[in-house]
Amino acid sequence: MSITTQEISPQGQVFLVRRLSLEEFAAVAEALPDDRLELINGEIVMSPPPDKTHMSLADRILELFAYHIKEIAAVGCQISGSRYYAIPKELNQQWVDEATEGPDNVCPDVSIYYSDYLEKNRRPPAPLMVEVLSVSKREHIDRDLIVKAHIYAALEIPAYWVVDRRDTSVWVHTGPSGGNYILREQYKGDQALPAPGLEFLYITARQIFERRSEP
Repeated sequence: MSITTQEISPQGQVFLVRRLSLEEFAAVAEALPDDRLELINGEIVMSPPPDKTHMSLADRILELFAYHIKEIAAVGCQISGSRYYAIPKELNQQWVDEATEGPDNVCPDVSIYYSDYLEKNRRPPAPLMVEVLSVSKREHIDRDLIVKAHIYAALEIPAYWVVDRRDTSVWVHTGPSGGNYILREQYKGDQALPAPGLEFLYITARQIFERRSEP
């Protein structure tokens, strides 16, 4: 069931926000299959259409993961380029207790997920999430670097990579604890990107960007 809350803008204006449940969001997403929608704090967010560089980088990451498909399968995982991950209500304690925040249901650009996470409600559902940084607006940058970091930490995802096309680097978040990541480090060049439990990947920022398309 959705709720409506009052919020105050930086200018002191009071406005109403309608927050959706996971079930309501699923119905909206099903009705708009051609739009990439996400649910963040109970509000529907539409991701900007990816440009050629964004798509090229996401495809490159999928290609690099595919080189290790046997090792990935051996640890009970699969690769996905578009898959939704929801934070259950019991993890959003403030939403449960006070009904002031809404649930989250997000779709990373690439992920390596546990094959049985839906059937077993496995936590974490995936060992690695990857977002290619959307740079069209400041709010999109903050969403990938800050908001989604909190969401993936709440899901206990061991590693979250943000591919930063602005300077050909990768921001690596590890050590999820209490809804935050303990470590956030920037990697460039030939430094191997940490991926706890998937050390066989040995992927570098240079490998990700070496075949990217120009904008």
